[in-house]
Amino acid sequence: MHIRFGYKQFIVCAFAPFTASSPSMRFSHVCLALCLACVAGLTGCNLFSKRDGVTSGYWLPLAARLRLDSSMTNAVLDYQDACGQPKTFQISAQLKEALTRRVGTVFERLQTDGSGPLAKPPDGYVDVALGFKEMELFGVRKGKRTYPATISLGTDFSFIDTNGAVLHQKKLQAVAKGDVETDNDSCDVRGLEKVAEDAIAKLAEGVAVQLGGATKIRELAQAAKGASRSTGTAIEAAPPPSVQALPASPTARSVEESSGPTKLSFRAIIRDENRNQVLEQQETVAIEIEVKNEGQSSAKGVTVSISGTPAVIAKFPDSVEIGDLQPGEIKRVTSSATLAAINDVEQAELVLSLHASSPSVQIPPAKKFLVAIRPDKGEEVEVLSVDVDQLPKAGKGLLQPKAVGVAIGVGSFREESVPRVKFAARDAEIMAGYFKTVSGIPVNRVRLLVDRHALKDDLAEVFEEWLPKQVDPSAPVLIYFSGRAIVDATTGAVSLVPFDGTTSTAARLYSLRRLQGALTRSAAQRAIIILEVSLEPSPGADPGQSAAPVWDGAESEPGKERILWLVGNRLHQEAHAYEQGRHGLFTYHVFKGLRGAADVDHDGMVIAGELCAYVGSQVQTVAKKEFGNAQEPVCVPSAGQGVPVRILPLAKVK
Repeated sequence: MHIRFGYKQFIVCAFAPFTASSPSMRFSHVCLALCLACVAGLTGCNLFSKRDGVTSGYWLPLAARLRLDSSMTNAVLDYQDACGQPKTFQISAQLKEALTRRVGTVFERLQTDGSGPLAKPPDGYVDVALGFKEMELFGVRKGKRTYPATISLGTDFSFIDTNGAVLHQKKLQAVAKGDVETDNDSCDVRGLEKVAEDAIAKLAEGVAVQLGGATKIRELAQAAKGASRSTGTAIEAAPPPSVQALPASPTARSVEESSGPTKLSFRAIIRDENRNQVLEQQETVAIEIEVKNEGQSSAKGVTVSISGTPAVIAKFPDSVEIGDLQPGEIKRVTSSATLAAINDVEQAELVLSLHASSPSVQIPPAKKFLVAIRPDKGEEVEVLSVDVDQLPKAGKGLLQPKAVGVAIGVGSFREESVPRVKFAARDAEIMAGYFKTVSGIPVNRVRLLVDRHALKDDLAEVFEEWLPKQVDPSAPVLIYFSGRAIVDATTGAVSLVPFDGTTSTAARLYSLRRLQGALTRSAAQRAIIILEVSLEPSPGADPGQSAAPVWDGAESEPGKERILWLVGNRLHQEAHAYEQGRHGLFTYHVFKGLRGAADVDHDGMVIAGELCAYVGSQVQTVAKKEFGNAQEPVCVPSAGQGVPVRILPLAKVK
């Protein structure tokens, strides 16, 4: 027989008096064996299964209808294949299947679109929308290799009873990591399905755990079943591993906690027709808007006004009607228009503002989008867009067939105690692209290392074995590193923290002096080292008493230096992550400078000295404005010392 306690089921074998040869004894032996097997491995015993092989569930005595938002039913992940071409990966079917299966273990009856009517009206509705979604592939290119991949999925879901009361609301984020493969014969990236499957499974599990453990939903189930068959006291369930519970809005409360004014929230996405992230005249542009009532009273006459640069908004309506919103209700609208004439390449603004006619409604701040616009997509125009990830076409800039490039990004670490560095891997991946397209380095002479492929031994192999074999005295070496670095408190010597490194011991670090020694022993005559690093003193040292970082090491005689150091931080400090540009603040402006912003004399060429001056000025200005503190880059050797490496060309922009 089965006895149910809370969420667990236990099997009890009843033993009748028996003799050695009786059927009762044989039955008891079988029952005992089953009990022992299930106790030894609860999760693998079929006697604990409920439906379709699912081994855990809540089976609340409720009928629910699962309503998936269009963001779920049309969900895709964007990525670039091994040939650098944009691709999409459909996940809508997997999301629907996983959510239907897992949410189906929460309720006794579940209805989905197309599944036919329930025997009786539902007791409530489960609304699920897809929020943040991202696939990160680091440096994928043709060749028989394995690369790390990360997929992040976020969801905003709620349970609403038949009276429109929000009984439970939550935001979750699930992250899955794995490996993908490429080969020499095609552009395909294999293995995406498994990583996506893991992320979707974690997301669905998180939704089920939250719904099944929600106090208000269990109280509704208890009322439906009757006090005599109570399901017991419920506890607010924690999300499973790798699913992060995100804080809900302070005003997204259950119905009996109503207080204060109604609060609206909204989000918006701009989609251009050819998806190149640049708006061109006569191109159709869509603004997708989602508005949510997070309060406990209705909001009347909700609209979204559109303003900004005339060339962008000329053919859009002044406002878009959303209508009335009930508590917990979400409405989505799309407004499309063809852009008017655009006279010049420029940066434009699009501003969306929310309004409501009913009183006591809290309105969120307006959303401001910066977009790049240009007259004609057929024109060969380099657009200085906020999106610096849009690489120029190869062959349009410098051609340096004998140059060498190394890009390294370490944002996660094997030791969990080492703080992560946001955007580090992304920084390195895009920098490798700049080395190839902007600086004109051949693909086979650029090495990219990110995260777990950037061990200390990997750095040693690249700098001390691979690089010396590639170096030509007539061509430059470009090296980029994004991540963490430790400064020796006594000498000021700087060491990089690789993926397997730790901040507690120098034995697992890679020193810049070791890198400089490798360059000195090679045939390299000119090298640029660009460092986006968060600097901290060696463990136990007092930052106020520690030696300042030393960047130039034991160089050759003044005026004949072969290495230029362009570093994001002069002193001990965390490097700023620039959310708007989705890169480190320093690296973002390095990209902007290489695209032409650093060409001070307008001769069509960006040289190392110009890049130093531009990045130093911009980073200090933006850090003070956006973050309220200082971040001062440093360039060694400095200007005015007659150092030939400072006039090394890095990009051709005309």
